[in-house]
Formats: sequence, structure tokens, C-alpha cells
Amino acid sequence: MIALPSKYYLVINDRFELFFRGVIMKHNPYQYYVKAECKKGYTYNRYFTYTPEPGEEGEYELTINVIDDDGTIIESKSTILVVNNIEAPYKKMNVLCVGDSETVNGVWPYTGYKKFVDVFPDSLNFIGKMHKEEVGYEGYGGWQWKTFCEYEDESRTSSVWVTCNHHLTEADQHSTWKNNDLEWIVETIEENRIKFKRGEGNCHKVNPELKEEFTHVAHAEHKDAIKVIKYEYSDANPFWNPEKKDIDFKYYIKKNNLAEPDLLITFLTGNGLYIPYHNDFPVHREYATKFLRQFHNDFPNALIGVMGVELPCCNGGVTACYGASGYYHDWYGDTITTFNYDKWLESFTKLDEFKDYMIYFDTKSQFDSEYSYPVELQKVNNRSEIVERLGVNGLHPSIDGYKQIGDAFYRLLVEIIKKANKINSEK
Repeated sequence: MIALPSKYYLVINDRFELFFRGVIMKHNPYQYYVKAECKKGYTYNRYFTYTPEPGEEGEYELTINVIDDDGTIIESKSTILVVNNIEAPYKKMNVLCVGDSETVNGVWPYTGYKKFVDVFPDSLNFIGKMHKEEVGYEGYGGWQWKTFCEYEDESRTSSVWVTCNHHLTEADQHSTWKNNDLEWIVETIEENRIKFKRGEGNCHKVNPELKEEFTHVAHAEHKDAIKVIKYEYSDANPFWNPEKKDIDFKYYIKKNNLAEPDLLITFLTGNGLYIPYHNDFPVHREYATKFLRQFHNDFPNALIGVMGVELPCCNGGVTACYGASGYYHDWYGDTITTFNYDKWLESFTKLDEFKDYMIYFDTKSQFDSEYSYPVELQKVNNRSEIVERLGVNGLHPSIDGYKQIGDAFYRLLVEIIKKANKINSEK
């Protein structure tokens, strides 16, 4: 019933919290007494916590015991807490974060980035087509490993082909236009159609509706408006090379004028885990292999951090979103599937092909699935005015929940940069 990764990564002066619901595979993880044993830290009813102090760098064994009311240990498992001190990277690191809908708002990449650069300013450059302030990333609602390996025409960064009669010339390449109050930039000009890519702030809708004309932003007084005859979205997968008809990370970097990545961080995939109690993931295996192998082939010196996913909301959020039938409606069945997926994901990163440049990072046990989802106060029953706290979203955290994932991501950043520094020093 105890599910622990082989290691957790901690950072000096950063509070680490290990929530027992993310460790104990039980509908009620508190039906037994759960006790954490370690030379450092404290064990409470719901979690273990440890804030390492300067001088405590190193490794510590943490044991989780599940104990019955007579004091008998029913099950016991151990893991290693790796305590790091934050190090400046040997050079300014370019970081690419890739995820699904939980990455769309950019909160977890931004949180980890800010915590790191507050210590070492101008040490990281987060790249990507989507942005939260200075932090770039790639986040696509509903996507999974498979989606990132295929041609897709729907995402918040889709380009749009507009069939029209126009008078644009090469001088208009990269000019900025507006349609329906959204910014669009000319990418390709053909005789009877124009391809626009998204402009600043134009990433909030998957395929926004276009009105009858585009107007030039800077020279509206002497530029003819572009009358829309019809339009069609395309090029949603940022890594898709239309000439090769395959994913191509070098093409992605060149097309978007981005710096070559030194680190890839993936947070995939809560999507596709809708079969309760499932423990076999052939589709994820096939496409995670394709995605990560291609990235490594394109950038063989880059390191990869693979983040496990968090558990679904345990206090009503899943029901609020999915009702009593259909995908994801079985929150505990989905919880077990998530445990099984993360276990598989860790073993995947330890395969001989990947182990030298890939790190698994367990997110779920550092995420408080009881309190880090959005909630509403609702009456305990139809005849009572007493209220209780119920979740309203099954799979998408509150802002504080996203920041909690970002705190965990920060600890991964410190570990993977330490590894990059070590590799560089040994060259």
C-alpha cells in the first residue's frame, strides 16, 4: 500500500512536505497510523516535513510505517532524501518546460524559475511560444505524449490560414494586425491566402473566432483591411515539422528563433489515465519513448527532468466535473491509476537508454490533494444551513496548488542543474 520513489530532492532553507495521501494507496489513508521515521524533520498526522539548514547537505533515509491499533507494523518502506544546496549553473541555462492544461497558465514554471533566479539572477532562460512574463513554456490543454508526436490543428498557439484577396508584399512580412481584438502576425504570404501566427496575449482561446476583416495595427490609415473569405487553423503542435511530417525539435528552435535547450522538463500526462485501477500504459510508453528519444537525438547534451503527475481531487472535485459516469468519474480508481502511472514513469526513466540523462521527479506526494484544489462551501444537505468544503475541479489545482507544484519543480531544478554542473566539470 506504500508507494515511494527511490529518491526525493530537497533544498537548503526550502520547506519540504510529504503528504501521506500521495504515498498511501488507500481510499482512506488514515485508517491506520502512518508514521515517518528520519534523522531529520517532523512527522504529523497528514504529512512529514523537513526544512534543511545550511550544513545539512547529504542523504538521509526516510521510512514510512503503516501501523495498526496494536502497534504492529503492517507495512514499511524507505526512500532517500537528497539534500542539495542551490548552485549557480556553469553557464546560463536554457530551459524548455512542456505540459498539458496544467501548464497553460505557466504558474508552475514561473514559480520554480522565480525561486531560482531570486538566488542567482540572470542564470536561467525559459524558452517557448507561450509566456508568463519573461518565462516561456509550451502548455496545451487535453494533450498527452501521443498528441505531441502527431500533427494537430487545435491548440492555443495554432496558426491560421486566411483565404482572402489582399495586396500584401514581402515588405509586409511579420507585420502586426488585429482581428476581433486579438493580435496576429503575418507569417506566410501567398497569392490568395495569408498565414498568421499568434501575437502578444493571443493564447487564451484554442481557436478564436475571426471577424470579417483584419486591420493593420501600426498603419491602419493607409493599409487596406484584409477581408476574410474563410479561415482554417493549423500547426498546433509546436514541434511538428511539416516537411518531414514528424516531430523535429531543431526545426522548432530554428523556426521560433529560440536558444537551444540545455534542460527539458516534462509534466505529462494526466490525460489518458481515465481507466480505473489501470497498470499498463502501452500508448504512453510508445509516444513518451518517441518524444524523449527524438529530443535527445536533437540535443544530446541536454538533460531531461520527467515530473510525475499529481493525484485527482479527493473531496468532490472529480464528481463536480464528471458526474457519476464517463471518463474520470471514479476518483479513487483514477487515483490508483495515477499511482501506477507514476511508478511506471519512474521505471521508464531508469531504462538503460535513458538513465544517464534523465531524472524522474515525484510530484504527487509533494502536492496536497486534499487542500490544493479549488473549493466552494456547500450545504451539508438540502435541509441544513451548515456548510462544508467541496472541491469544484477534479484535475486542475487552485492557484496555490499550481504554486505548490512550482515549489516542487524548484527542487527538481536545483538537482538537475547540480547534475549538469557535475557533468561539465568532468569533461
